[in-house]
Amino acid sequence: MKRKLLAFVIVFALAFAIVSVSSAALPGSGWWQGASFQNVGAGQATVVLTAYDSASSDTYTHQLTVEQGASVTVLPNDIPGLPSGFLGSIAASSDQPLAAQVNVTNRQAAGYGVAGGKAAAYYNGVNGDRTGTSWLFPLVKHNHFGKTTTFYLQNAGSAATTVDVEFVVNGNTYPYTTPSIDPGQMVAVDPGLASVPSGNGNLGALEATSGEPIAAVMLEHEHAASVATVLQGSGGFTTAGLNNEVFCPLYKKNYFLRNSGMQVQNAHGSAQNVTVTFISESGTEYTSTQNNVAPGASVLFYQPAGVPDGLFSARVEGSAGNVAVVVNESELPLIAPHLQTSTTYACQASTSATTSVSYPAYKQNWFTRSTGMQVQNVGAANATNVVMTFVDNNGTTYTTNPLSIDAGAALNIVNAHTMSIWSGASLADSTLSGVIINSDQPIMVVANESSWLGTAPDNSPNSFDKSNAIGFNLD
Repeated sequence: MKRKLLAFVIVFALAFAIVSVSSAALPGSGWWQGASFQNVGAGQATVVLTAYDSASSDTYTHQLTVEQGASVTVLPNDIPGLPSGFLGSIAASSDQPLAAQVNVTNRQAAGYGVAGGKAAAYYNGVNGDRTGTSWLFPLVKHNHFGKTTTFYLQNAGSAATTVDVEFVVNGNTYPYTTPSIDPGQMVAVDPGLASVPSGNGNLGALEATSGEPIAAVMLEHEHAASVATVLQGSGGFTTAGLNNEVFCPLYKKNYFLRNSGMQVQNAHGSAQNVTVTFISESGTEYTSTQNNVAPGASVLFYQPAGVPDGLFSARVEGSAGNVAVVVNESELPLIAPHLQTSTTYACQASTSATTSVSYPAYKQNWFTRSTGMQVQNVGAANATNVVMTFVDNNGTTYTTNPLSIDAGAALNIVNAHTMSIWSGASLADSTLSGVIINSDQPIMVVANESSWLGTAPDNSPNSFDKSNAIGFNLD
């Protein structure tokens, strides 16, 4: 069996208090996960999952079948023998190429979670050919306005290894070396392990290096909470995934009460200027520049001057070399009685763009959750043949008419089942779908999932946390 997808970290598995291998535990209890696997190959896929306990040599296996184009969701009880309180990682092997996405939450659903739990975050699985011995994360927080980031590093190699981690915070470096990690296993690292100061203003970036390939993801969470209500997740950047031009399909400035912050890390060996071009829905461009960003340091673009309120896509450029970028989004200022809901996603280098993108878990009023999708045309010409194909949980296929996106701009898909975009029947309500998007220009995709009340977002105190995830650019 040829391994097509390797090493994506499942951080928490069952509705029990977190058992952590370090100080890097999420606040509160009730954390669990669901993982969606989309078959993006040419035939039926047989997938074997192997779960690795982070604190022992114990492993657990599970086999599943995924039809072409479809998605299958795996919950904790689907993996035989997986114990309560499991903290570990998973590797997936398949005879067809896969896309995998993980939802981490403490929400009460499917027999899991904790009363009052509202936190949720997505992150993507890491393809085997996209692991690396060096990873960058542009955003680190240590109790910065009550938020802390924790990083999960999985050994995707063939021999035991340690990982050297360096936090760069306010111009200072804080090193930490992990214990030895066996193949398949993971370790959790937070800024406290490296003695990064705690409190407002303590934010920066991270670099992790290892003698073996690793897969890495991050979760941003409340520094302390008896019952967590907010969680954010994203991937990072390997050396091979870096470029001096990066695209971010989704950026908001006072857009329906939502605001984005963009954190840009200088991944070049010397200081350089960083310029962000914000592109409105009508195609109008606005630029903002921060000069002389030190190597390894990161800078924040928030509420940029001269940029009007609205919904944007963005292009980020380093004047001399590579940059790495993440986008956070929250309701700022928070308007009572709304509950804060926050999201994060990692932007992608221009070299990652393709004309075909998959997304494993598109929800249309699926257990009160719905997905919006922002499709950015990162090509040099207008796209006139963008076609989206949905295969839902019932095996039904829905296809859109050819859609158009101006160069640099983005198409916003929200309440897809009510839009006049379909070739034939509209996407059915109360469905969970895998999506393939094909275009005549290279594209990138970000999806945003939130609680919904029929056809409108739920911003009430009863709503659950929002989640962002990027689409998988297919070769």
